[in-house]
Amino acid sequence: MRKKICVVSLTFICCLLLAGCSQRSDATSDGVTTIEVWLLPFVEPEKFEQLVAEFNAEHDDIQVELTILAWSDGREQIKTALISGNGPDVFYVGALDQSYINGALVSAKEMGMSEEELAAYSQLLDGYKVDDDILALPLGYEISVLFYRKDILAAHGYEQPPGTWEELFDVSKDISDSTRQNGEPGTLGFQFNGMDEHLNAMNLSWGSMLTAAGGSYLQDDQSSLATPAGEEALSFMKSFYTENVSVAGVSAVNGFTNGDVAMFTFTQPTADQQDWYEDEQIKDKWAMAQMPEGPASGASHLAPHGIAVNANGDNTEAAAEFAKWLAAPDKTSIFMESSHYVSPFEIEKLDESIQTDIAEVKAKTPEAWEAIDAQLEQSIEAGAAQLMQQSKYGYTERWSAQQSYLVPAITGEMPVEEALQNIDIQVNQAINY
Repeated sequence: MRKKICVVSLTFICCLLLAGCSQRSDATSDGVTTIEVWLLPFVEPEKFEQLVAEFNAEHDDIQVELTILAWSDGREQIKTALISGNGPDVFYVGALDQSYINGALVSAKEMGMSEEELAAYSQLLDGYKVDDDILALPLGYEISVLFYRKDILAAHGYEQPPGTWEELFDVSKDISDSTRQNGEPGTLGFQFNGMDEHLNAMNLSWGSMLTAAGGSYLQDDQSSLATPAGEEALSFMKSFYTENVSVAGVSAVNGFTNGDVAMFTFTQPTADQQDWYEDEQIKDKWAMAQMPEGPASGASHLAPHGIAVNANGDNTEAAAEFAKWLAAPDKTSIFMESSHYVSPFEIEKLDESIQTDIAEVKAKTPEAWEAIDAQLEQSIEAGAAQLMQQSKYGYTERWSAQQSYLVPAITGEMPVEEALQNIDIQVNQAINY
């Protein structure tokens, strides 16, 4: 990556540096340092509260004040607070947004992490690397899989989920056509998550299709969605709506729960969030599978959930202590059990007791973990990790632009090529600022 791509807004950096000089110290006269931690609910808020209570009980000199933000605007709240000088000491990071790169985060080495500790992480840790610095610590990874209703597929003569894009379309069309009344499918064979009002989800659905088509976010330091691979991926998505296999406006998740949608692709924690493992109405009717093979691979969206330390706060040492505690290997089974997140560590490198905890977690839902682990291997082999690394450049602008242009292209309101070019233009403006 050429140096120009790492340049961020001078205003942002100056404000952040000035903020660091003005933040108050929370060290009290009794020697206790209070740190502010802002997280998004990628596991149940109650789980975070329990972990924070455990940390506070174990530490006499550091106390954590936890704030759980909403998915809808939590990322923006964090950025705004950092710029204003009221930023938290520790905060959530998903993909490593370009805004965080230059001087805003404490590196893992500055936190005091050894080479041995860092060596326990999987190769996906490079998604948080800039130059030679690891700027955030992952707690778990989400990966998109195919969710399918076993009962609906079986009722239409399919004992196995589709294994290729062509099969996905054909099976979906068969189910939609078989249930069609007055021109509309009674049961959608497939629905892309994000084709309702939940536009954020479209970013993830699109990421999987782009990856499987062999596309990339960047080529020669420039946004590269308007390429043959990008056009093939978006045209495939569009075909479901052109052929009336899928209908815009229907919630993929709610429809799947109710039996109105046979298949959709999305991240593995969806099942935990919807309680599909325990819900008597659905728990035996659904399953996960690897993503259908696209033109280039069967890879899918891959992204981290992690935490970072504010380099411009007054309590970086205490903040680093908490960050390392929360991201330690002995906590990984908690995140795996809560939401089926992929461990950030090479499990065979961990202590035997931790490996035992992880094995016990996987034994509770073995079929789900079999699909997740197979999809992870498939995605890494196909280069999904590289897309995760690329995504940090122009992340915010890409996230916003894709929401604005992908759905109109899929529904036929805008040409596919034009939609992708518009996204590239907006992202390149941010990258090259």
